[in-house]
Amino acid sequence: MDLPDAKPPFSFSGLADKAWNRVTETAFRTGWTPIARLAEAAVVSVLRKITIGQLQILTRSHIHTFPSPEPGNDANPSRSNPRPELKAELRVVNDAFWVRLCAMGDLGFAEAYMYGDVECDDLVTLFQIFLENRENLSNMDSSISFLFTLPQKITSYRFLNTIGNSRSNISAHYDISNDMFAGFLSGDMTYSCAIFPDLDGDLVEEKDSQNIWNGGQGLKRLASKLQLPPSPPSSEPSETPSESIATPAEINEHSPSLQRVTGPYDSSLPEDPLHTAQIRKLQHIINKLHIPPPSASGEPIRLLEIGTGWGALAIRIAQQYPHVLIDTITLSSAQKVLAEQRIAAEGLDDRITVHLMDYRNMPSEWKGRFARFVSIEMIEAVGKEFLERYWEVADWAMEKKGAVGVVQCITIPEARSSSFFLDDDNANDIAVFPGGLLPTLTFLISALTAGSKGKLIVESVDNIGPHYARTLREWRRRFVDRFETVIAPALQNEFKTRREQAGLKGTKILDREELEVFKRKWIYYYCYCEVGSTTRTLGDHIMTFMREGNQSYGCNVYE
Repeated sequence: MDLPDAKPPFSFSGLADKAWNRVTETAFRTGWTPIARLAEAAVVSVLRKITIGQLQILTRSHIHTFPSPEPGNDANPSRSNPRPELKAELRVVNDAFWVRLCAMGDLGFAEAYMYGDVECDDLVTLFQIFLENRENLSNMDSSISFLFTLPQKITSYRFLNTIGNSRSNISAHYDISNDMFAGFLSGDMTYSCAIFPDLDGDLVEEKDSQNIWNGGQGLKRLASKLQLPPSPPSSEPSETPSESIATPAEINEHSPSLQRVTGPYDSSLPEDPLHTAQIRKLQHIINKLHIPPPSASGEPIRLLEIGTGWGALAIRIAQQYPHVLIDTITLSSAQKVLAEQRIAAEGLDDRITVHLMDYRNMPSEWKGRFARFVSIEMIEAVGKEFLERYWEVADWAMEKKGAVGVVQCITIPEARSSSFFLDDDNANDIAVFPGGLLPTLTFLISALTAGSKGKLIVESVDNIGPHYARTLREWRRRFVDRFETVIAPALQNEFKTRREQAGLKGTKILDREELEVFKRKWIYYYCYCEVGSTTRTLGDHIMTFMREGNQSYGCNVYE
């Protein structure tokens, strides 16, 4: 069955959404001064519950300080404040800030930041303060918010991931521009959590160089170097590469196709730390797959990847294992084009095939054909309603004996499971990832068991979530530094191309305000997720699973 096109932009739900957004945006922008004052009073009353850290909000006529300074306690503020070093400052530019925050809680704050209604000296520290005080601030979602979010709830079925909508949701994020993503990713073009030798060595370097940037000074903790035990000695050559930490030279020598991107953070260094960390992660996943040696019959090993990205993992597997044939599927047209170019440049297009396809539309001849299955940070886009179906499809595609799979997935702790289904009006990152779901590990495993009817079992689980904080900082540095020279021009080119494809005439370009909104949205996303990863409010699990009774897999606890 052909993949249906995404819902046209002039659908009923689209019109309803646009009309309501126009009304609320007008209300926010005009301020409605009496309402703004009421909203300010309501927000201030809630923020008075802050007891950890310090938040100052500057308006044209007042400075709000939370918690309020205690008379006579200036000499030792830590007596009543366990984290006095956490300090952040907000400057209110437009009274719409108060209305947004009162009406939509944390999503309202995200929009206020994106649209320039408020400025912040340090988003990372601000989010730490909010997290430290989240129990006290739980009443931010007031009854007023229902008035503003009800129409979105009515029309939010557009985020239910029907097959057509899945492609629409993926395209909303990944079809922005390949050049835009290349502006902040490392040269391997891997857009997922990396594995570094330490968690925050970049912050030490930043402190030493006094290169303070928005949000970066908020984290000062130091982690010891990650030392994985060496693989046990063997008298025979191992079919699986060692999982001990490889040097940058060894990593780059082993991946000639995944060259580093040049730029201010890597051009003068012997290696790009982000590139090295991404290759380390890819190799870790490859090791977990335990790809078998060539068969005596000469039949190729077949591997299925759901979520191609820009082809980094498929290319690396094909380079290391010439006897493996790879089918990789994506819903992003832009990613497919660049991935195929990268694959062809390495002479691997006879062994890697990229399909523009929904995972639920795989051809019938793929049933039971794949010895290995892999998916990196794609499952978050599946949606609550289809997670069991995802595992049902994985079980359907994998060989009935000896098959192995590895999935990497962003997760949240079980303690927050009552609110882990992200929809369009209760999650800050929904503006970046429409239709998303962040599961708990427990839910992920339960869905695997239910979807496969117990025919897939979990072999091992690793949490690399704390490494995401540094990954996000690396992306943010590049994004901010290259915004004017790489990212903004890429957005303008994409805008021009889409206008031409739509048959629109003229030389209209994105104005400065539109570019700044885009920039602030991504900075907000980077900082928000960084703090979530640092505080383990977000996790990132690599789960290996297989058929029952797979004796050939072995048991190497150091992988």
